[in-house]
Amino acid sequence: MNLQQTQLQVYQLNQKMPLTLDNSKSVKLQVKNINLIQKQLKAIKKEINLAIKEINQQATQSTPDSIISVGLDLFGKRKWAGQMRQSTRRAIQSEKINARQPYIDIKDYIDKILLEGDKLKLEAEKYLAK
Repeated sequence: MNLQQTQLQVYQLNQKMPLTLDNSKSVKLQVKNINLIQKQLKAIKKEINLAIKEINQQATQSTPDSIISVGLDLFGKRKWAGQMRQSTRRAIQSEKINARQPYIDIKDYIDKILLEGDKLKLEAEKYLAK
């Protein structure tokens, strides 16, 4: 998944979602368009969730034990070995957070767009009810 292409695609979908309350036939067509855009955004969001899950799995598969910490364990320096493993775990966690953050930002942006689409659909329903 290319992050920049995904961001561009989400931005373009957001630009296609305005609502103009001119006549009922046009409004109904615009609501259908909003529904279609929301479905596309939800599909993109699923891909993003898979990418985040993959990042999480990669981080959990890396082992915090290094050769040095195992050696320290063998020679009775358990406290130092524990500290070394802890610092390695923290580094892995930090890398995981930094790798996930751009995906989480896009996901939040998609959620905002989906909410805006729902607001537009409610506005259209009010207009059509008149």
